[in-house]
Amino acid sequence: MICSDKWVVQLVIDQCKAHNISHWVFSPGSRNAPFSITVDSDPYFHTTVIHDERSAAFFALGLAEQLNKPVVLCCTSGSAPANYLPAMTEAFYRNIPLLVVSADRPQAWTDQGDGQTIRQLNLFNDFTHRVVHLEDGPLNHQTLWQYQRETALLFDKLSAVGPAHINVGLSEPLYQTIEKDQHYNRSIAIIQNSAPSKQVIGDLFRLMHGKHIMVLCGQLPEDLALLQALELFAASSNVVVLTENTSNLFSSRFNACIDRSLNSIASENEQDFMPEILISLGGAVVSKWIKSFLRRSSLKAHIRVGNAFPEMDTYQQLSHSLLCSPASFFQALNEHGTVQSTVNYSGKWKQIDYEVKDRMPSFKPSSEVLTDFHIYQAFFELVPEGTTIHMANSSVIRYCQLFDPIKGCTYFANRGTSGIDGSTSTAVGYASKDQGLNILLTGDVSFLYDSNALRLRALAPNLKIILINNQGGGIFRIIEGAKSSEQLEQYLEAQHTSDGKLAEHAGWSYKVCSSIDSIEGALQDFMHSTAVNFIEFKTDTVQSPHTLKDFFTFVG
Repeated sequence: MICSDKWVVQLVIDQCKAHNISHWVFSPGSRNAPFSITVDSDPYFHTTVIHDERSAAFFALGLAEQLNKPVVLCCTSGSAPANYLPAMTEAFYRNIPLLVVSADRPQAWTDQGDGQTIRQLNLFNDFTHRVVHLEDGPLNHQTLWQYQRETALLFDKLSAVGPAHINVGLSEPLYQTIEKDQHYNRSIAIIQNSAPSKQVIGDLFRLMHGKHIMVLCGQLPEDLALLQALELFAASSNVVVLTENTSNLFSSRFNACIDRSLNSIASENEQDFMPEILISLGGAVVSKWIKSFLRRSSLKAHIRVGNAFPEMDTYQQLSHSLLCSPASFFQALNEHGTVQSTVNYSGKWKQIDYEVKDRMPSFKPSSEVLTDFHIYQAFFELVPEGTTIHMANSSVIRYCQLFDPIKGCTYFANRGTSGIDGSTSTAVGYASKDQGLNILLTGDVSFLYDSNALRLRALAPNLKIILINNQGGGIFRIIEGAKSSEQLEQYLEAQHTSDGKLAEHAGWSYKVCSSIDSIEGALQDFMHSTAVNFIEFKTDTVQSPHTLKDFFTFVG
């Protein structure tokens, strides 16, 4: 097999192969040519080439999420890897295993005026779990041992804890090849026992006796074992389980629309709904209301469960942090026994939830102009079961939390940093290796930020996009303070005149809709035919936030 003559390049690629990492996302360049030459020559690897490094990184993020395994990003030197930073921060806060392999000049040329040479070794230092630098040079026993050891430790942590970075200083010439005759891989496995101890579980079980227990679930991948264990734990009337659609935990025993429920709790009754014991799991929680609610609560304990960010104290009352999988934690609790039911705490929350659900069908938005609420209401009535739903950030994901999750659907969003800059690329990356229908719900500002991703349509023909265009950052008309700011239109919303026509120029089958009467027909055609894969709804900027406020008033 033909490969680069540079042994450090062969070492990195051998380590990928030894650790079952087969997908590489390249951006074109010369300095990283030794990697593209070698990877392209090996049928084990799957490659995608995307010019825009920022889009490439978010594509890789979605791909890693779908594959549930690491994906490699590879680019040339200079400003190129700097464009990976937004996606790397997202991967860091969600423990998604992205591996950046950045080609570099030899370190001796840093800050010496050579072209495309910057201080790139520590570009991702705060957002990676391990950084390794390798230098092109003669092969000797000590350097080989050092590089094998450092990369083996990096690859051992990659799948478990998230992103890492290998920076490789490469000298010219870059395009020479040889017939591969050596292998440089080495593995080092650090074994960690992550099962909770019986003593700890016993102590926590006794702590929970007779208490109001709230389980709050943040962003999670689908996990059947966790769902089953959590359903059994929630059988106690002492326990309420709050989820969001990004939790991907759906059960009639859980409360799925947090803001909708909190909106209906009168301030004088708030204390009745506050927990004494909080158990939190998963990643980011969308609801600002529940964060504020829990920070006002007087908790006897906050138990955080999971391996990521064990010291994170979101609700300012952290008392226990268990480094184990949430499924194993609740399985251990269930094996210890059933939490004694002494109060009907879950019943209070369920009653609120049922009352809001009963009122929702009677809420009719204004029939004069098309609003954001019209679109989400129609979407959640019509979306087929089994659809993978990708949600852009800001107002999009907050609207989505108001509607009950659809059976069989899975929900994804970039909630690690809650940025709007890579939503489309991430959805394309995920859909590129998924067989079912994928739909991205996005706002116009998110759409504009990631417009280069539209050129990747051929990589994900099963992806469809719904653009909700309210001519700016509509969320700022919902946020108190922002909506009355003199700078609202120019600096916060950043109003514009662009629309989804850009998608048509990139090869998408585009349709626009601005009439209330045509929403249902347009969405039905969009979801069940191949004629349209991009639909834009032009909604009223001023009326949309008023309609949302009317909704909360009506169901509250």
